[in-house]
Amino acid sequence: MAAARRSGKQVEVAAKGTGRQVTYANPDGSFTHESHAAPFRVMQHGKWVPVDTTMVRYKDGSVGPKAAETPMRFSGGGAMPLATMSRAGRVMSLSWPAALPEPVLSGDAATYRNVFPDVDLVVHATATSYTHVLVVKTPQAAALPQIKSVTYGLQGTNLTFSADVEGRLVARDTGSGGVVFASPTPKMWDSGDPAEAAAADADHEPTRSAPESARRAEVGVEVDGGTLRLTSDAGLLADASAHYPLYIDPMTAPTSNSSWAMVDSGYPNEEYWKFDGDRDQRIGLCNRTDSGNKCNNSYIKRLLYAIPTPYQDDTIVVSSATFKVTMVATYDGSARNASLYRMGSGITSATNWSNQPAWSKKQDTQDPTVTQGSCTSTNQNVTFTATVAAQEAAANNWSTTTFGIRADDETSKYYIKRFCDNAVLSVTYNRPPATPSNLTSNPGGACKTGTPDNTWYVSSVPKLSAYLSDPETDAAEPLTATFTVTWTPPGGSLQTKTWTSGEKANKSTFDYNLADAATGAPNLPENVVVSWKVQASDGTATSSVSATCGFILDKTKPVGSDIDSAEFLAADAADNTPACVESGEWIDGVGRYGTFTFDSAATDVVSYKYGFDTNPSPTNVLTPTTNGGPVSVSWAPLTEAPHFVTVIAVDAAGKESDTSVCTFNVAAGDPSIAQWNLADAPGSTQAVDERGANPASAGSGVTFGQPGPGGAAHPSVQLTGSSTDSYLAPSATGLVDTARPFTVVAWVKLDDLTAYRAAVSQDGTGVPGFYLGFSPVSSKWLFGIPDMDVNSFRDWQVTSTEVVTAQTGWTHLAVVFDPVKDTMTMYVNGKLSNTAAARSQWASHGNFQLGRRVTKTGYAWGWNGGLADVAVYDRLTTPAEIGALATPRLQRQVYWSLDSADVPDESPGVFVSAETVVDGATPDETKELTLYNGAALMVPDPDDLFAEPALVGAGHMVLDGGDDYAASSKPLVGQTGSFSVAARARLAAACASDQVVLSQPGAEVSRFQVKCVDIGGGQPRWQLSVAAGDDTATATTVVVDDTHLPDPSDPLGQHLVVTYNAFTKDVLLYVNGELAASAKGSHTPVWDGPDNGVQVGRALLDGTTATPTYGGYFSGVLDEVRVYSGVLAETTVIRLASTTAQSDL
Repeated sequence: MAAARRSGKQVEVAAKGTGRQVTYANPDGSFTHESHAAPFRVMQHGKWVPVDTTMVRYKDGSVGPKAAETPMRFSGGGAMPLATMSRAGRVMSLSWPAALPEPVLSGDAATYRNVFPDVDLVVHATATSYTHVLVVKTPQAAALPQIKSVTYGLQGTNLTFSADVEGRLVARDTGSGGVVFASPTPKMWDSGDPAEAAAADADHEPTRSAPESARRAEVGVEVDGGTLRLTSDAGLLADASAHYPLYIDPMTAPTSNSSWAMVDSGYPNEEYWKFDGDRDQRIGLCNRTDSGNKCNNSYIKRLLYAIPTPYQDDTIVVSSATFKVTMVATYDGSARNASLYRMGSGITSATNWSNQPAWSKKQDTQDPTVTQGSCTSTNQNVTFTATVAAQEAAANNWSTTTFGIRADDETSKYYIKRFCDNAVLSVTYNRPPATPSNLTSNPGGACKTGTPDNTWYVSSVPKLSAYLSDPETDAAEPLTATFTVTWTPPGGSLQTKTWTSGEKANKSTFDYNLADAATGAPNLPENVVVSWKVQASDGTATSSVSATCGFILDKTKPVGSDIDSAEFLAADAADNTPACVESGEWIDGVGRYGTFTFDSAATDVVSYKYGFDTNPSPTNVLTPTTNGGPVSVSWAPLTEAPHFVTVIAVDAAGKESDTSVCTFNVAAGDPSIAQWNLADAPGSTQAVDERGANPASAGSGVTFGQPGPGGAAHPSVQLTGSSTDSYLAPSATGLVDTARPFTVVAWVKLDDLTAYRAAVSQDGTGVPGFYLGFSPVSSKWLFGIPDMDVNSFRDWQVTSTEVVTAQTGWTHLAVVFDPVKDTMTMYVNGKLSNTAAARSQWASHGNFQLGRRVTKTGYAWGWNGGLADVAVYDRLTTPAEIGALATPRLQRQVYWSLDSADVPDESPGVFVSAETVVDGATPDETKELTLYNGAALMVPDPDDLFAEPALVGAGHMVLDGGDDYAASSKPLVGQTGSFSVAARARLAAACASDQVVLSQPGAEVSRFQVKCVDIGGGQPRWQLSVAAGDDTATATTVVVDDTHLPDPSDPLGQHLVVTYNAFTKDVLLYVNGELAASAKGSHTPVWDGPDNGVQVGRALLDGTTATPTYGGYFSGVLDEVRVYSGVLAETTVIRLASTTAQSDL
């Protein structure tokens, strides 16, 4: 977005791009998403290139298009197959029964001349498929037995072939049963009458589809084993009036989420799916009553386009949309209306005139006259407005929306036009700014709502303030605020004052000074309610309107107090009035106390009421030592956000002043003052301080390089329990001031629960300034502060609510000491555990200790177990910060790139492996992936532009959906701990039943499954299910992605990531780097094992039977499989979604 604003031009959001869809960031802060019905670009050698169906020769002698979405190659002559097409490891080959001549190439056509006497075979390539047509030039050729019944060889890999009742050839995936390739009912036609052809057909190429004036007939289809037999219509072959050449045309195409079709009232039960292979088709009437017309049965035609509308995010606001398409012909060049409709339902390959969807809602009408000479992916020249349809799609969560184009007058031939298959739906949307917050007035304080009372009164016309933010834009993206102020003067009518600010940066406070003579309302009447509200704008979208606030002007009310704070209001230091000078800067201060001083110019003030981020409260009262004197209070912000302070002065008569208010912005808190990750190499003698100043020397009983809370990738130290030699200590003294606020955190694991243990402490004189450890009396975690140095009478202590047992394992502890509030607060695994009082403070000046504490007789409480990530802060830390610290460091358990294989297949440039695939990071046998039952790796020849490319890198795994799969020999995901798994997947066909990408089974059920499911009515979705326990009756957390639909037509597949955070109990599903679905704070596993190896391409459904039942076999290709212990960060998820290999992640 920042790049778009700097350049003043649209900038593509590369991470969201596919061959059919592109998203642009616009300079005004909005986004434009374009969905193309047909692919407009393809990925080659890691770069996007435009679709180019020009036929070229390749080094193996075959021919094919330069750049097409579907990999395909055609015969270069001789015995090689006529046509081979592949998708997701499914390969379909069509063979000619004899050796073919070398083809003549012209544009997207390859012509094989005289395959029979006076018969040519012509193949046309499209971006997604091909057509092949026999051109029968003479009646003698039409009489050939080979033309009456045309026989092709038909071969497939992971495909089964059949002809349906409509005569369509269907290639189904052997595993899932879904349709991978299909053809419309094949047809044949003659050349029509060229001399009398309609004007719209003047440039028509008859090898692509039938001209309007052509005579047509259906061709019979029979599939018998490895043979495709086409039976030509005997009547048309024998028709003496037929115009030659005749054309016999089958067409094959893969399925996709976007499609187009034509319907013809003259052939009400015939389908013209994807225009029967033609690039353009007619709308309007072919007038049968014209003298010498050559319409045959063709009559009224209409065009339909199904286009993905992935706008299911409820925060999206669609501002505009257009439907663009290329027009290549009109009847006579005059301006005649054609209209775009949003259809009432979708289309399929069975859509025809009789069952066409309802023409539900007209979107726009245009009368274009300018034509293009051809159909390309970028030459759309007719634009219809489609805003209403796009808004309906977003509101109703339609994943695909179907549009239709028809002539406004379908009784007149003059409305004829021809449109291409290259429709584009362009939708501009935005996520509006957040509702304005932190509404304050000075004087007046925080926003007053409800029934007016004495707190509404102010002594002067106030300054109104609001905080504006936009979660979608960069920090520097500008916003504006519109303030609306209303009041009704005594005996008068409602008055309104509206003012719009200038632009300010995102996340700024906006002020409106009502007292300003030029822009405000300085002469507001007294003793009437004045209401005000605010709305934010980013230039494209507006926020919801804020709450309506109010005040009442009473100039007799005492003026408010001055507010000062050296820490947070430095710009106001020289000002001694209630008006507050605010810098707008973001001040480092989360977790740090500041002192706020309130002072009134009045000499009879006896008390002050105050509030932080709220109006003054009767419970927050300060009394000056002398009437009219100042008072001070300490306060610490705990969020990175704008904050405000309010105060009211109260005089001896009980009369209250104005509410004074000052706002200030608080940035994130400072990092720890010392941090020892304890991840140093085995044999180290000291632990590195990540802050650099305080390395900790290790005693001889410290063992470095031990597995930590996240496994081997999150190392720790092991201590023996000896306080004399198994500890670590930096040389610096008084590292943290224990009389002031501080926080101490550590990952701990205790191996011996029979004695008091100290994980962290700081020396005093005979007693520690604090200690964090374990009590064997309560069997709980313990934090304590002696009440004084040297001769302590008691310890202030807080213990965890959680009981520590031998099975507890690694635990994250954090304690926040707040001497202002006299509290100690303990967090366990990122969650608040307990709070207790600490009513005395003193500063210890000794050494910091890891693994022991000081006593009058020496060191004791030696830690027996593991320590990791010990840190100390000289401030309060927030619950959010502690929650983040409690996330174990990520450890990659395995990375299978699936790029290498060892056994060559018979196909050129393809290799498979039937044994094992070694983990790319740690090649020990527990990390190997074994391929079963025909699971294979495909590594295409990188120099073969016609080969189906790997999803990422050099290769990928092909699974047939029958019973093949891959698995590790041992579990890679812990039974109850945090984990993340990732893979890139491409389905061979839409999933009619469950297809599992990854899972890990227990004894009875799978610990987790990420899979494609059909939620009903042929609606595929990505789904994640995570079981709480290892039994078939266990509760299961299920989340479903309704935004990123599984798309078999996308050559890049889709990237899936699953994370489970054992400490926050969050289950997250990411698709293509975006959070797609989640269940937060609710999943608590109670697994007790045993677990089995990670399954790639299937899941355990029921392990209670003698032979465990597995299912959900995946049908398609998988790549880039990763398993982690710990939780992947969102930034890492985004990097993993790249279509280039990320071997370092």
